[in-house]
Amino acid sequence: MTSTPPSTGLAHRVLDAARRLLQPDQSATPAPALPLPPIPLRRSVGTEDPRYFENESGGLVFGEAVPAANYRSVLDFGCGCGRIARQMLQQRSDVPKRYLGVDLYKPSIEWCAANLTPLNPGFVFVHHDFFNAGLNPGGSKQPLPLGTNDRFSLVNAHSVFTHIIEDHVRFYFDQVAAAVDDGGVARISWFLFEKALFPMMQESQNALYINSNDPTNAVIYDIDFVRALYRQAGLRIERIEPPAVRGHQWLIYARCGGEGEEPEFPRDTAPLGIVRPPETL
Repeated sequence: MTSTPPSTGLAHRVLDAARRLLQPDQSATPAPALPLPPIPLRRSVGTEDPRYFENESGGLVFGEAVPAANYRSVLDFGCGCGRIARQMLQQRSDVPKRYLGVDLYKPSIEWCAANLTPLNPGFVFVHHDFFNAGLNPGGSKQPLPLGTNDRFSLVNAHSVFTHIIEDHVRFYFDQVAAAVDDGGVARISWFLFEKALFPMMQESQNALYINSNDPTNAVIYDIDFVRALYRQAGLRIERIEPPAVRGHQWLIYARCGGEGEEPEFPRDTAPLGIVRPPETL
């Protein structure tokens, strides 16, 4: 029998050890997969396309518009079925230590609590029992507090004030502004128009509506009225993003505290198009 030279045996042992290091550890507990909301819930926020819910790059969800430090604690007013929550959970760094999602559609809140909170207990979801003709017809028709006295480094309200009538807008805007911590950022989307082009509108009239059966379908606010809301609440506008489709949602980023001139609203030069409303069950 021919014996293996010592040097060859050593090389084999080193190679085997390297192979074992490169192989996955079958005894380790795999990281839990991030669940995707079911199609009906995705449709209720606008699209069922899974890409709309992913953050494959792992970067900050709002890019350069919101500094990394502001993701420390997040209030997501109108969180839906967890689109932004999922994307924040996928961030490589700066995953919020505290996230509160609030929404009036109870099935979405229940799904998020059952599927996302177990992955990160810092992510909490709360039902806001306010009336909506399609999503919460049994809810209160009087404005309700958001249910938190905490302040957050980032408050997000996407596709929320685009559906709040003028009688209620100041109450909810003040609720959001009060939740923004010193140095915190408020990210809010709006439908906007210039009231000066509508001479029949009086001083007390600052909103346009498109649906007589459900005014919350879309609420379009006068730009100067919206600017005044921010100033009166102590939020300084620092970034304005025009719509991707002409006349659709503007994004306004504002900070609590600080100094500097407010930016002017850029021209809306986006292509013309139609944006379909979310589907309700």
